[in-house]
Amino acid sequence: MNGQLVALATCAHHDGFIAGDDEALARSLDALGYEIRRPCWDDPGVDWASFAAVLIRTTWDYQERLGEFLAWVEHVGARTRLFNPPEIVRANVDKRYMRLLAGAGVPTVPTAWIESCGGERAVRDALETLGTDSGVLKPVVGAGASGMLVFGAGEIEAAGVHADELVRAYGGVLVQPLLGSVRTRGELSLVLIDGACTHAVRKSPAPGEWRVQIEFGGAYEPETPGGGERDVAARAVRALCTGGAPLYARIDLVEVDGVGPAVIEAELVEPELFFAWAPEAGGALGRALSRRLGGQVPSGA
Repeated sequence: MNGQLVALATCAHHDGFIAGDDEALARSLDALGYEIRRPCWDDPGVDWASFAAVLIRTTWDYQERLGEFLAWVEHVGARTRLFNPPEIVRANVDKRYMRLLAGAGVPTVPTAWIESCGGERAVRDALETLGTDSGVLKPVVGAGASGMLVFGAGEIEAAGVHADELVRAYGGVLVQPLLGSVRTRGELSLVLIDGACTHAVRKSPAPGEWRVQIEFGGAYEPETPGGGERDVAARAVRALCTGGAPLYARIDLVEVDGVGPAVIEAELVEPELFFAWAPEAGGALGRALSRRLGGQVPSGA
């Protein structure tokens, strides 16, 4: 038993959720001799230097406090091992990383950008760029479906008002076409631990919905990804993490006509990793963390 402390950072709003999502991880770390704590990231009384490692897990209120959160990331990263590390977090909290992926040749969902308030005109220009008359607005900083607006051809004026609100709040907006495959096939989320895909979950929306998250009625099922899907996810991670594989990553893919599997989102900060659907993957993350901390992983652990 090594007795080292490991923090699974959470937030006050989601303090109880982490036991359900990361119980397999906690069990794995416990078996390896680590002591687990679940501090809130913004608790000023926490001595982060007392932990051998801090994993960013359910810090799901940071989007509205981005500056404060990034300062915390730097603070913790200077005092202990933070996963994922500050340079990855800084690059991944803003969805402009989609530009980097596209520039690296990774298949991505077609995306246009609105960087300043332009109302209806800005939305129409983005739709013209995409070659469509309807779409989805998302803030450049956000998680899940927060701030997302699905709009049709007759709703451009309202979309322009919403886009301006998002620009003022978050500094930018991305516009993507409505993909029929999202309604018929949903999204496939691939989880990678130390660069290797451990499992995947198909997230399907409820009838009449575009949002696939379970809180909006979506259904999750484990699925074995194909070679093409694995390849796109691995390429995305390599493009985003040139310094080496991150401890954990989740790459969300959708089907795009004429392209195949394409990245709709890359989650390297605080993703849900779907351990409830693949408990063995929680063990894989625990073992990977132990190796990075220089610990011995017993055979069969």
